[in-house]
This record gives sequence, C-alpha cells and structure tokens, in this order.
Amino acid sequence: MLNTYKFIIAALTSLLLVTEEAGAQEITLQKLSVNGAFSAEMAPFVHDSTLYFVSNRKSSVLVNVLSQDDQPLYKLFRAAIDKSGKSGRVTPFEATSDQALTVGPMTMSKDGMTMITTLNKTTSLRQARQGSSQNRLSLYEAHKRGNDWQEFAEIPFAKGDFSITHPSLSADGNMLFFVSDKPGGEGGTDIYLSRKQAGGWSDPENLGSRINSAGNELFPFYHPSGKLYFSSDGHGGLGGTDIFYSIFDGQWSTPAALPAPLNSAHDDFSCFIYNDELSGIFASNRDGTDNLYHFAYQMAFCEEPAEVVEDNYCFTFFETGEFDKDSVPHRYRWEFSDGSHADGAEVDHCFPGPGLYEIALNVVDTITGEEQYSVANYELLLEKSKQVYFYAPPKLKPNETIILEAELTGFEDLDELQYFWDLGNQEERQIGKTIRHAFRRKGTYTIRCEAYWSGGQLCSYRKIVVE
Repeated sequence: MLNTYKFIIAALTSLLLVTEEAGAQEITLQKLSVNGAFSAEMAPFVHDSTLYFVSNRKSSVLVNVLSQDDQPLYKLFRAAIDKSGKSGRVTPFEATSDQALTVGPMTMSKDGMTMITTLNKTTSLRQARQGSSQNRLSLYEAHKRGNDWQEFAEIPFAKGDFSITHPSLSADGNMLFFVSDKPGGEGGTDIYLSRKQAGGWSDPENLGSRINSAGNELFPFYHPSGKLYFSSDGHGGLGGTDIFYSIFDGQWSTPAALPAPLNSAHDDFSCFIYNDELSGIFASNRDGTDNLYHFAYQMAFCEEPAEVVEDNYCFTFFETGEFDKDSVPHRYRWEFSDGSHADGAEVDHCFPGPGLYEIALNVVDTITGEEQYSVANYELLLEKSKQVYFYAPPKLKPNETIILEAELTGFEDLDELQYFWDLGNQEERQIGKTIRHAFRRKGTYTIRCEAYWSGGQLCSYRKIVVE
C-alpha cells in the first residue's frame, strides 16, 4: 500500500520562532499552535482564512480507531488562521468526520464549493487492519449545497492494485494534480495530471522524468503563478525529503529546491504557498515528529539596481601599419581561435560568446595564400557582465501573460542561489528563477530582480510598457 504518512517519534515542544537569512532576505519560521503534543500534522491547505490539515491525533475521547500498525488513523481537521500564522481552536472537519477510516490530504476549488480528498476505498475496518489489497487510497469528490457537503463520490480513474492520493486543484479548477504508485511510473510514487472535461476528468498523464525521479514525489501544490510545488527524495536537496518547484513553459523546468531554513537535513514536505509567495505553511520532522510551520520572507529590495545590458561580443579590428606595396601582392589576414578568419586592414568580427580567444594578424601572399610573416598575436578575454539578466518584451497588453527567467551572469557557480522579483507599481512580488505574470493595468513598470546567495547579492532592472 502507498505509504503516504509518517508516524510520531517523540513529543514536541510549544511555539518555536526561527529567523535565518537567505542572502539579504530573511526567512522567519514559526511552529503553528495547531500541532498536537503527541500527534503528527501535515498536508496544510488554506481557504477563506481556514487551515485544513491532516493529523493522527485522537478525535474522540471514547473512540480511537487504530491502523494495522496500532497508530491512530489520519483525519482532516480545521482551524481559523491569519496570514501571519496565528491560528484558532482545532476541530474535526465536519465534511469528513463520519469517515471510519483514513482521511487524507484535500484540496478545494477557488469558490469553496468543490472538495477533493483522499479516502480509503474500503469501509471495512477488518480489511483495513489486515492490510488487505482492497485497502487502497483513492480520490473522492464532494460538492457543497448551502452549508452542507453532499456525499463523496470516487473519481473514476483507472482501477487497479494501487493508490491515488495527495490532490491539488488549479485555481481555475481545470487541472487536478495527484500522486500514485501505479505501475509504469518513473519511481516509487509519481505525480500525475488529469484535466477537467465534459462529464468528469481525463485519463491521468504522468508528468515525466523532469518532475518524477527514481525516488518518490509527493504532495503536489499547484500555485496560481503556474509553479508546481512538490516534495521529493529523488532530486537532491539538503537531505531527506525536500520541497521543490517547477514551472511549465512547453516543458517542465528543472526542479529548484526551496532555500534553508524551509528545507533542512530532515524531511520537509507538503506545503501551501500564499498567492504572493512570500509566506506559507509546510510540514517538517526536524524536531522529531511531523509538525506544521509557518514561514515568511522579510523582503528588502535594493534601491539602486543596474539596468540589464545585452552583452555584445562583436568588435572592429584594424591595423595602421603598412607594408611595401611594390612587392608581391600582400594582404592582412586576421585569424581567430573560434575557427574563423577575415582579410583586410580593418575587419568586423563577432565571437560566439564569452571565453578566452587567441587572435593572430599575419601578412599573406594573395596569390599563393601562404603566410609571409606574423605581425601580432594576442589574447582577448570576454566575460559576461555581472548582472541579474532577464529578458522582458518592451511592450505588452494588459492581462497578457509573460514568463520571466533570471540568470546571474559573470560569476562562478554559487550555492543556494535565490531570485526575488518586484514587478513594480505595487503589482506584486514573486520568488523563483522562473516566474509567470500578467500586468493588469496600463502603465510603465520597472521590473526588478535580485539574486541572493551566501555572502552576496546583486540587483538588476528592466522597464516595460503596458498599453
């Protein structure tokens, strides 16, 4: 059976506040008060200032159903929460409180009228405790009428001896991401995508090897910006399971890990990211058991960024010296170590990119083509400008979506490199090497992107006109 949950190891302490720097940008971590003293919490989802999460805490003083491992079963709980992470009293989620067995991660439509959650396929406690092959997890959908949730109906994906869990709906409700251990995948558990169509959901498609590794991919969260956040133990990172993100632009980008202290040497997984991407909630066992943490970036952008420049590797080479014109026909020949050459006292040449190039100026016989003598030899080192480079079209229309991708140039490889975007005129701020954005109003915007790494930072900008 798909092992989607972890079990408690030790009791936990109360509120913890940690502050670390990602370059010059601080990240604060706060352990949420909803965490139980003897339980595990994970899979956060926030809608309308309500936090929904999964926990194996006791939900009743008199009745406590245990799994075949003698652990309390996971159920859905809820609590009021504000964006700073301050939360209210925890109560069982009424829509799933009558479920006898496991209730797993859930997702909800933007209007709050549709919910998809993880339930056991069997309702038999005996089969569940025996680890029966029928005891698989699947996704179930329910709709709200008035204040009441209607009966759950299983989403009819392909049948088989495998589980389907960890749902995430796109903001428009047309895409459903989830996890399965179905045969034929890239690894242990993979992330799949189904699209809404007339009468239901399309056959699931595996997201492929860019996202899915030979390890386990879990807990997808599709952000309104177009980023797919997910957890994985197969893409490297800081250790254990880490949280990554990727963005689709014809194909999925190479997954990028979130920085420390969000990721750690322990298991960090299952996140909810607010729309501005400057704060969110995730689960981690860094303190010995699975707890929920709130994080927030304390953004501080530079005040004097440098404008992005386009590197130019084209030059004019010329020689002012003369040779005896009464002798046999001669000509200057410039030879470049990129494999090209040009004849004449003055020539134009474009190098293919940065690098160390050798340049030789010779005099050749124009009849035989043979070199007569060497005039000069020298080296030319071409380097990329030190900047945060990104391309943006000079003009756009309102609500036209663009993808911006940043690259720190002119430096050797740097560890834990992070990019932060300010899209100007109080539009919004985003985080990540690649972002997607649509400007809503006409105007001239200054887009700033800052790169941060251990011991350094750099900031560049471009202007864009929306008309």
